[in-house]
Amino acid sequence: MMLRDKLIVLLFGDLKNFSDQEVSHFRLYLLTVLLTAPLLWTHVLAAYVFTDIPTFYQLGIACAMIHLLSPLLYKVFRSFSLIFHAIMFAGFSHIVLWTHYTGGIYSVQPIWFTVLPLIAGVVGTRRDFIIWCVIPVVATLYYFVLNLNGFVFANHLSQTGDIAARVFIMMGLIFLNTVYMFVFLTERDRFNKAIFEKSEQINTLLTLVGHDISNPLTVINLSQKKLFKLLEDNSDEEIEKCLARINSCTTGIGNILAQIRDLQSIKQGKVELKFEKVYINDVVDYLSKVFESKLQEKEIILNYDFKKYQNVYVMGNATALKYQILGNLLSNAIKFSERGKEIKITLEETIDGVHIHLIDEGVGIDETLLDILFESNAITSRQGTGGEKGTGFGMSIVKTFVELSHGTIAVKSRTKNDSPDNHGTHFQLSFKKTLFS
Repeated sequence: MMLRDKLIVLLFGDLKNFSDQEVSHFRLYLLTVLLTAPLLWTHVLAAYVFTDIPTFYQLGIACAMIHLLSPLLYKVFRSFSLIFHAIMFAGFSHIVLWTHYTGGIYSVQPIWFTVLPLIAGVVGTRRDFIIWCVIPVVATLYYFVLNLNGFVFANHLSQTGDIAARVFIMMGLIFLNTVYMFVFLTERDRFNKAIFEKSEQINTLLTLVGHDISNPLTVINLSQKKLFKLLEDNSDEEIEKCLARINSCTTGIGNILAQIRDLQSIKQGKVELKFEKVYINDVVDYLSKVFESKLQEKEIILNYDFKKYQNVYVMGNATALKYQILGNLLSNAIKFSERGKEIKITLEETIDGVHIHLIDEGVGIDETLLDILFESNAITSRQGTGGEKGTGFGMSIVKTFVELSHGTIAVKSRTKNDSPDNHGTHFQLSFKKTLFS
């Protein structure tokens, strides 16, 4: 175990109790403490040697002690935000102290204010970064306004001390920027390597899955064809209906496997999705048969006017529309709808395209989840109204294939808790009728 990790264990506890992101924050925090502590203590020493004002270096010692001992606060308060802001406040106070005693706006010390946003951006959150961008700006304007109003701060440093302070600033800034840039480059290379390895693993997994599913799928297809022949002389309507459903689903699985292989090729820039005129009636008719048993099980009505929309089409990929896009959305609508509710699909034609509206009366999507619904790295999996489980990847897959189809997707939702009498989710898909529009 590296020294920094030993320090993390000593100060914060077992690394196993934290996520990789939290461990990364602790490492950057400790690195920052170790980097900036020598700068603060060097200034304390300079204040002691080059000035004759005890208050100057005594307050400097207080700031440097708060900064150095801030990691120990975690043992008491268990708050990373607290210890982060402790070192930032200690550093800020130290800069203000030196600015006050070395000439105010004419001092070279306010240049250290520029370091605070850098540290906040490396160690803290986006909110922390904004906070520590604003605070130094306000402090700088404060000294500027005082100067405009004729207030003059005395410089209590000797000439030698003033030169030493300038050297400390130059060397300190070079040192901090060098180390932080080195850490950034190291983390960037590590991240890129991890992404590449993960991508290779996913590609290998998809290849294996595609290969391993294709073999039993072939056996099922051959077996069902044989059963169809056996039933030619002894027909049974219910069995034929079941076999037709099996045939439809196995064909669908085969198409999905082909789509997976195509998607990998698309991402590698080898091929593009094949587009054709796709009638929405055909897509909805197919999906209504695939999800027939699920709809019946929860007594959900699928409302769609086949007669009204019989001539409505889009320019798209039939497999993507059936499985990755509308199939995923309809599956989710069923999953999060309670027994006896309705799912409505309506179409709206425009001059150059078609809007597909899929509206359910389900439990709705919480606003916090709605913001990250389509992000591939977000955890969006929820349990359905009937205890159904999901992977959480469905919505990111939907968005990927909508964009590959040159379409757009939007979502509005009201949760059951917020709107007990009028809740549900409304997805709007927009596709072109010609790719040249």
